[in-house]
Amino acid sequence: MMGRRSTVIDTHGRRRLTRSEKIGIGSLATIIGVAAIGLVAGVLLDRLLDFDDALDAGGEWDEGGGVASRWD
Repeated sequence: MMGRRSTVIDTHGRRRLTRSEKIGIGSLATIIGVAAIGLVAGVLLDRLLDFDDALDAGGEWDEGGGVASRWD
């Protein structure tokens, strides 16, 4: 049986992170960063673009063809 690897202690007496721990922290930071960028982009698009007209399927849409609004 192989024994457990010895841990690396730096000059300040702290245990250094292993490669897999560094990768895990980097992955988590990347996921959080991408989520934050997506949130900011979504808020900016919501503020800059007016989707009310594009997504409103309840009003007159055929240029005077007699389709009345169902929201009256």
